[in-house]
Amino acid sequence: MFRRPRPTHDVEVIATTPLTSTLTRITLAGPTLAELGIEHPTQWVKLAIPEGPSRAYTIRHHRPADREVDIDVVLHGNGPAARWASVAHPGDRARIAGPRGRRPDFDGATRLLLAADESALPAALTLLDQLPATVSVFAWFEVAESTDTLPLATRAELTTTWLPRGGSHPKGRLLADALLATDAPFATDVPAGSAAWIAGEATAVATVRRHLLTDRNLPRDRVHAKGYWKHGEADHKG
Repeated sequence: MFRRPRPTHDVEVIATTPLTSTLTRITLAGPTLAELGIEHPTQWVKLAIPEGPSRAYTIRHHRPADREVDIDVVLHGNGPAARWASVAHPGDRARIAGPRGRRPDFDGATRLLLAADESALPAALTLLDQLPATVSVFAWFEVAESTDTLPLATRAELTTTWLPRGGSHPKGRLLADALLATDAPFATDVPAGSAAWIAGEATAVATVRRHLLTDRNLPRDRVHAKGYWKHGEADHKG
């Protein structure tokens, strides 16, 4: 079921919660989930459903004492995971393997650019959950509709820009254009302690990463960029 042997956990759906027009939360429970071992934000697992290939999803919340996890799934396209999530109901069975994923290094950062489309929004929110009050965060989130904003809980000083496509923009375009046009949080002289985390459509992410490295002169090791998906590819490997 998985390409590499990883700790696996048999789980079943215990609740589904619509979050936005394109995002739904699947709450899973399993007898071994207390041992899942989530150690830092943005960690992910492979979710395997009865029909279709496994897909990678961020663990949005882990409640070890309750042996539960929340996985937020984007309902886009006609992929098997999205189809499954759109009709999932309590009692449906699945399996997860992991966790995987490196810890983003923001040590010493005082100013953070945080950018994501809805595919990467759950991972971005795990970062916000754990950032300290000493960090100023400038966040850009691209979503489908103006009603798709979510409450944001963080100790950090947060400035947020929501970018609703409204059906008139290709996915990823608004996010890339906004980040190429803004001076925040980086002035001409990049302040010490600056970092960036960008994730979403692969071409848009690559464009923004190049801009931050070449035009904003951010150090390469302070720019964390990840293409979660790509236009025209059914199973993009970022």
